[in-house]
This record gives sequence, C-alpha cells and structure tokens, in this order.
Amino acid sequence: MTKTRTFLFAATLCAAGAAFGQSEMQLRVQRQPGWDARSREGRCQIRLWVDNRAEVRLRGDAVFVRTVEGAKGRDEGSQCSQPLPFNSVRGFQLRQTAGRNPVQMTQEPNRMNNFTAMFAIDDRQGGGDNYAFEVTWQAEADVAAAPAPFFDDVRACQDAVRQRFVAQNGRGAYIDFETFADRHSSDQGGRGRDYRDDRNNRNGGHESITGQGNARNPGESRDLTYSCDVDTRQNQVMSGNYNYTGESQRGNGNSFNRRPLR
Repeated sequence: MTKTRTFLFAATLCAAGAAFGQSEMQLRVQRQPGWDARSREGRCQIRLWVDNRAEVRLRGDAVFVRTVEGAKGRDEGSQCSQPLPFNSVRGFQLRQTAGRNPVQMTQEPNRMNNFTAMFAIDDRQGGGDNYAFEVTWQAEADVAAAPAPFFDDVRACQDAVRQRFVAQNGRGAYIDFETFADRHSSDQGGRGRDYRDDRNNRNGGHESITGQGNARNPGESRDLTYSCDVDTRQNQVMSGNYNYTGESQRGNGNSFNRRPLR
C-alpha cells in the first residue's frame, strides 16, 4: 500500500510539473529615449526572468515569451529604440549582458519568418534567473515604407476565443493554448460553420483554424478545443468558439465555492 501511495504521489508531482510549462506571454516593449521608427539603425534590450526553458521571439515592437518548462516567464523592463523592421534587416547581432546560461539565437529575422528574431534560454539550475541581452541591426530598405507584419491568423483566433472565454467566466479565468493549430482552407472543399457572406467564399479567402488548450480559474481546470473562421482577405476573425473536453479537475480548499467554468 505504501509503495502504491508513493507511486501515485510521484505521478501527481510529474503531472503538476508538466502543467507549469507551455504558456505564452506577449508584451509591447517600452520606448527608449530617442525612439525613431525611421532610423537606419536600431537596438532592443530584452530583459526577462526565466525559469527552466523558454523560447523568445521579437517581431516589430512585440516580444513573445513561451515557457516550455518551469514557472511562467515575465518581463523585467524590455525596451527598444525602434520596432524591428518588417523588411530587409542586415547585421543582426546578439550581445548577452546578464543570465547564468547562454542565450541562443535560433533564427535571425528574414523574409521567410516574417522578420522575426527567435531565441532560446535553457536555465535548469532551479529557481530561475534574470536574463538580459541586446540585439542590434541595420535596416537595408526604407524603414518608413516597410509593410505591416503579416496577419497572425492563429494568434488572432486565440485572442478572439480568449475574449469570449473571459466574458463568460470573468477576469480571474484564463486559457493556456497549445502551440500548434490546424488550418483548413475553405477552397479545399467545404465551408466554415459561420460564413455569412457567400460572395467572399466564391474564390476562397477563408480558413478554419482548430486547436486545443486548457481553461482554468482559481478552483477548476478543464481541457478544451477551439475553432475559428478567419477571413484571410480582410485579416479578420469572423467567429471564435470553444468546447470543453474531458472531466473537470477541481482544486483544494475553498475552490468548490468558486464559480465553475462556463
């Protein structure tokens, strides 16, 4: 009996540890003195607290931190002199100024990744640490004429689903979305659930996005699936829905007195 209880306790700890990861934070960087979006040279100072493993992306003036393992990362005052340009960038360099482990640049910004710089931080000593690194670049083309970043259909879908979820469940509830989502173009046969304008569908221009996540509030968690219909011509989410899957997982203490997820 004792061995059985020990095994169950260990399994519970492993499951709890795995649940700590797989969350993403998005933030707009602060503007450094002398902010100039037209300058031919730019720099960003990224300052983050990271525990265990995290993936970091810089696109425009937005930083995305995806916690792969460990406690959720947080911003510690990241700032830039201009947005990372959405057109040609050269001389992109990384210089780390703080953190007990190296910050690895996994991708330089280029046309194939929508001019997104990508980094990886692996901190396994326990307890987390503050990381700081500076990236610098030169803009090859006219910065003022740079196009807007590509429409991130998956992120727009998740934002729409999140807004609907929070409206139903209150501000104390949130969703951790899984990284990958499936896309299905409407011109591959079959229309979405909520396409209201047939004129937009005659030559495609719509796609369906589906994915999975986990919904939580202070007293309950539930797995869910979500889906969206997206107008890819207008870069607009037409509808976003979610449905719970599996059993509700209740917390301890007074959690049963809290409002259940809806």
